[in-house]
Amino acid sequence: MGRKLKQMFLTVITSLLIFSILSACSKNNEKKVKGNESVSSQLNPVLSVQQRNDGIDFLIALENQSNHTVTLKFDSSKMFDITVTDSTGKENFRHSKGKKYKQNTEKVQIKAGASHLWKAKWKISPEDRKAGIYKVKAVFNPSKVTPGSIKSENLVVTENLTLQSGLGDLKNNSFRNIHFTGTDGEYKVSGEARVFEASFAYLVTDGHEVFVENHAQTAEGAPAWAPFSFEIKIPEEDLPINGTLMLELFYYSPKDGEKTDVLAVPLETFR
Repeated sequence: MGRKLKQMFLTVITSLLIFSILSACSKNNEKKVKGNESVSSQLNPVLSVQQRNDGIDFLIALENQSNHTVTLKFDSSKMFDITVTDSTGKENFRHSKGKKYKQNTEKVQIKAGASHLWKAKWKISPEDRKAGIYKVKAVFNPSKVTPGSIKSENLVVTENLTLQSGLGDLKNNSFRNIHFTGTDGEYKVSGEARVFEASFAYLVTDGHEVFVENHAQTAEGAPAWAPFSFEIKIPEEDLPINGTLMLELFYYSPKDGEKTDVLAVPLETFR
């Protein structure tokens, strides 16, 4: 009986030792996984856009939200790029276009809880600005982040840019003499259109959400100019709290189905 008790005791002790070893290995593996987590997931990209008389100012930053210093290595002096595209996806501005960058390694250190700032400018006069809602995209280009690894999708940030122009500029090859009245989501729009098969499309957006999307007819198709008018109604509860409602007039190309001759009309700004 004593021998059996000893065997049982040894079995229990052995099991406990094996369990302790397995637990220790598991904890070590967890530490290794945590050590290999992407540091860039703790780098928060920030983008600020401001319109000025001499152009559009961009202020971008990387905030280090970790509890340790992060070092970013860049293979050239091109540490970031900024693009501005319109509602059709056409690129209107690229910060790096025409610039020459030094092909040498550069490093940026960001202490825990601190930020590193960069500035850029799109030189465009108010007269050359075409009304519309544009997408601004900033991309950071480090080749290495220490400690950790890079997740490039976390080093991209986008913002909307609403450009406005005077009513006298609200015309293109397909739309002209645009007038509108109304407020708080109810608007009457009129003008003249010169479009294929006397049909065109329009939508209302704040750059984040499309509130209205519809078609309109004119009495006569291109090449003649013909008058049009329509009403827009957006429920009050759907209106943006902060943003600009932009009306886009356009037609779909019979060749490739792409949006063509987009004319953006700012209807109302909410603050």
